[in-house]
Amino acid sequence: MKLINEQLIEVPSSLQSKEEIIRQVAGLLYAENRITDRDGFITDLYEREQELSTSMGLGIAIPHAKSQYVRCPSLVFIKLENPVAWNEDNVQLVFGIAVSKEHEGEMHLKILSQLARKLMNDNFRNTLFGISDRREAYTALSFLNGETAL
Repeated sequence: MKLINEQLIEVPSSLQSKEEIIRQVAGLLYAENRITDRDGFITDLYEREQELSTSMGLGIAIPHAKSQYVRCPSLVFIKLENPVAWNEDNVQLVFGIAVSKEHEGEMHLKILSQLARKLMNDNFRNTLFGISDRREAYTALSFLNGETAL
């Protein structure tokens, strides 16, 4: 199963709070049968968030959890219409990462490092900020599925 598909992308999104975003990340994963327990996964996201904010600056947050409720490694992408307060930052791009506890080591770090490395590129970030629909987002993020982004 691919890490991300078009159903795991929400562009544009009118969500207005960190809480709504976290619920939506879990909701998208649950709707695609990638997690077994929506509320349990939400709890795991909040536990990780309490350790250290998942906002990375530059208008981007990467809420993530290693959870017993994850069926397969997955990535959600949400581009917000308006920036939302995320602890000390305001974010407009959100990447939700779900990894099962059994894959927590290698898979979790691989996804985070691939994504973080790409997000440091100004052109890539600007592309994401300029995206207006789900298909454009999927094309830009296809590298995460091992495909070449157009």
